[in-house]
Amino acid sequence: MAMIPSSALSRPAATTADLSAMRRSARRARRAVGGEARAAAGKAAAKLLAASGLLIAGAHIACYAPLLEEFPTTALLQLALRRGCVIYLPVIASRRLRLLRFAPVLLPRGGSDHTLLAALTRRNRYGIAEPSAPRHLWRSARTLDLIMLPLVAFDASGHRLGMGGGYYDRALANGGGRRPFKLGIAYECQHLPLIPRRAWDVPLDAVLTEKTLRRPMPARHVD
Repeated sequence: MAMIPSSALSRPAATTADLSAMRRSARRARRAVGGEARAAAGKAAAKLLAASGLLIAGAHIACYAPLLEEFPTTALLQLALRRGCVIYLPVIASRRLRLLRFAPVLLPRGGSDHTLLAALTRRNRYGIAEPSAPRHLWRSARTLDLIMLPLVAFDASGHRLGMGGGYYDRALANGGGRRPFKLGIAYECQHLPLIPRRAWDVPLDAVLTEKTLRRPMPARHVD
């Protein structure tokens, strides 16, 4: 597992313009990844995850159903299922409060990894597929063992830039302890030199790309 070197740089205050520019740049790079390259990246990342020791039988693992430009997760989900993990995907519990919960993917009897994504039977307001598991089975982030998070960009200190909705920031805030393990999923081209840190940001524990699995080390200077 590759180690990301710590940064001695001061982390500047984030501005809306800075973050918007970073998002545009990273999304352009992400969209430029072609279809065959996407599929190959997903398989390569799954091989790295398989060798990481992060997937343990019986573990409660959350991932995401990707939008077209996001890093593909089918191979990651299939791997987690084969390893005996319990699979969850995010659901929007409250749009007004920007509240995210995680619902189990309930496979049909005799279901396999080939029917995994077929279990996603509804779409939220962003067009993202969600499981149809009843609300009483939903979990908060801190009750899970590992969450694989989508991201727009990441830096060497494990800071993640998302789409700006704040759903994951709220889900991971005030979790306490080490749970869940927060694994960012991205292409190498989404790596930026430095992302301004905001007070509510929750750093990632690792970042998985098609090239490597990085464990970030925090910058020495914090706002």
